[in-house]
Amino acid sequence: MENLKPKGLLISSFIALIVLLLPLGLGWQAQATLSIAALMGMFWFTEAMPLHVTALFGTFLLIISGSAPAKDAFAGYFNPTIALFFGGLVLALAMSIHGLDRKIASFFMGSFGDEPNRFILGIMISTAFLSFWISNTATAAIMLPIALFTVPGAISRASSYAKAVAIGVAFAATIGGMATIVGTPPNAIAAAKLAEMGIVLSFLDWSFHALPLVCLLIPASWLVIVLMHRPEIRQVRFKRVEGGWTRGQLWTLAIGALTVALWMTSSIHKIPDGAVSIFTVVLLYCADLVRKDDVSRIDWGVLLLLGGSMALGSAIESSGLSSIIGRMLADVITGQGTFGIFLAISAFGTAVTAGMSNTSTAALIVPIVASLPPVAAGAKEIVILAGLAASFNFLSPAGTPPSAMAFSSGRLKVWDMVKVGIPITLIALALSALIATFLW
Repeated sequence: MENLKPKGLLISSFIALIVLLLPLGLGWQAQATLSIAALMGMFWFTEAMPLHVTALFGTFLLIISGSAPAKDAFAGYFNPTIALFFGGLVLALAMSIHGLDRKIASFFMGSFGDEPNRFILGIMISTAFLSFWISNTATAAIMLPIALFTVPGAISRASSYAKAVAIGVAFAATIGGMATIVGTPPNAIAAAKLAEMGIVLSFLDWSFHALPLVCLLIPASWLVIVLMHRPEIRQVRFKRVEGGWTRGQLWTLAIGALTVALWMTSSIHKIPDGAVSIFTVVLLYCADLVRKDDVSRIDWGVLLLLGGSMALGSAIESSGLSSIIGRMLADVITGQGTFGIFLAISAFGTAVTAGMSNTSTAALIVPIVASLPPVAAGAKEIVILAGLAASFNFLSPAGTPPSAMAFSSGRLKVWDMVKVGIPITLIALALSALIATFLW
């Protein structure tokens, strides 16, 4: 059975069964949801079955166990985030078809030089900066094919350099997205919750809180990545793109620029990013930049993976498990000092996002954190930190859309991401709590 790993299936099922049978006193729906979450998390970690199949199987279990109504569970499979991701994948495909990714890669080569470690840092900084202004999903869709184009065709798909650039772009897009309200949905969820509480957070207010973390986490992540996946090449080489621009490149560039502009100005025209992405797909087809069958070439598995993760987040809330977790969190932080509270909030967000997407995590934990009784840290600060911590998922391919996109490149195994993600996650936890304590 090529698609199944019996050892992973047995270990994961055993752990999920223990979680289900333990006398936790949670109630059937909440405990069943917790058990299914454990099963999905272990399946993803052990790759007991293909990741998107785990997402589908988990959704099936959530429905038949009564943990989530079918309507709510299936809603996660084509919501605005999935639409945005879909459009980004089709745009990236068009760039590849017409060689626009190679044109842009030539530009980056001139800017960062050809030493592998320096190039990886440069492309991570560029990715993070772009992610300030457009969604981290769209940023990863644009930058990942550019970065992977620099991977020499003669080296193995298991190349350390290929792993480093794929993970570097994914993590930089996620980290950069924390810097502004528009960078990633969890930020917007936290800002919206604060507005409901009567605390209006401006664009600059958010960036004041988040930028110090981003500026420290990018170089720290780069260092971990290049140490864990040391590039085996001495020079980043590829054939320079010579000659003029083709019609396909110009039209793809124009549509891509229009898409980025609409993403950056969504607060003005009020068109959701997901709707912009769908419009982009229509334009690409109308301009004959992709053929009618090209849609089959994008990675549908990664869309199913994200959909299943969002279905799990919905079930955790509807089953009442989120309320139980909230009460437990309140007990933990009661009596703690400011640093302890911030560290607990960060750890809570990081633990939850390890099993689901960052958007689902924020939708779950932000209301929980906002409802906590008054603590020394202040309501605004802990809600902002909860929004940021929802993006601290550097372990799971399902955690953030950029990670899922990097995994879909075929260059990574789950462990490749996990062994880099563990130290980066610990660094993010420590830095976020320290910055919140001494700078906020």
